[in-house]
Amino acid sequence: MSDMTSITAPAAPALSRWANANEIPVIDFAPLSSGNAEAAERVAREVRDACEQIGFFTIVNHPVPAPLIRNIFRQAERFFALPEEAKMQVWMGRSNTFRGFLPMDQGASGTGTKGKAVAGFQNHLAEETLKARKPNRNEVFQIAAELPADDPDLLAGKPLHGRNLWPDGLPGFREDVLGYYDAMRDFAALLASVFARGLDLSPDYFAQFYRKPLIQLRLLHYLPHADDQAAMEGGASRAHCDAGGFTMLQQDQTGGLEVQSRSGEWIVVPPVENAFVVNIGDSMKMWTNHRFASTLHRVVNRYGKERFSIGVFANPDYDTVISPLPTCVDAANPPRFDSMVAGDALLYLYSRVWPSSAAAA
Repeated sequence: MSDMTSITAPAAPALSRWANANEIPVIDFAPLSSGNAEAAERVAREVRDACEQIGFFTIVNHPVPAPLIRNIFRQAERFFALPEEAKMQVWMGRSNTFRGFLPMDQGASGTGTKGKAVAGFQNHLAEETLKARKPNRNEVFQIAAELPADDPDLLAGKPLHGRNLWPDGLPGFREDVLGYYDAMRDFAALLASVFARGLDLSPDYFAQFYRKPLIQLRLLHYLPHADDQAAMEGGASRAHCDAGGFTMLQQDQTGGLEVQSRSGEWIVVPPVENAFVVNIGDSMKMWTNHRFASTLHRVVNRYGKERFSIGVFANPDYDTVISPLPTCVDAANPPRFDSMVAGDALLYLYSRVWPSSAAAA
């Protein structure tokens, strides 16, 4: 459903360069629908190699319908076109589960950290980094699983299990965003099975950790920076590694996603229509005993026009205990850490970087 033709690269300044062929591998998922086990193993090996080498790859010919992708971008445009006061009606600070609208340049609300810090998890977020709130020129709308009013975890006040905030005046927005969320939950399950194959595990190995996952869907809107210096002071200062298992990103044709190579260069990931850019997060890095790479990346919009992207963050169930996988540990690669509870680690991160209501999160 997607070809492998990317847009012509705009002239990127010396601050970064356009990725060369194969630096961000492009992997065709069409063989997965053939029913051929050998073809599925071949795709899994390609994915595994990309995860070990750079932690990023682009998927083409995946099962997510192109009209669904086009529509979620349309819904993002509709939401971010709302007046600021309308968007603030669903401000993330009204939620105690980090859902809703996050305005530009806004961070944690100072209500205190929750959860549990884990050594080796999100190491790039030192306290001095958190305090450096330079203009980043992007705004966010975020949801997670839509839980019914009688959900036992919601009623019990379990952290990160809550209700989504939905804006008024956007007919069809809630339904279409949730429709995309559901499709991406299915795609995350497929991708998790590919990771498992590549790690010499049963294809359904990760399913036990994704029964009630903390998957987040994030709509993002970036305004252009005035010049390269402004871009470096804003977007580049936000270089980060993702926290969860893995991320599935749709980026528009503007460009701006940059990944730090092993040599320390910043390389721009070419947009490919309908394709997903996938990257490994810290949780999967730790799960694989650092076999898979969780790589620093950033968005620097220096191309003179607004940019939209749609990120889906495939976090496992709250109570998932992450410890090094048996196929990733041997005499030459002893365990790098003991274990962590996925939800506790994520809660600690979110409470440090995002606003929350005073209610217990």
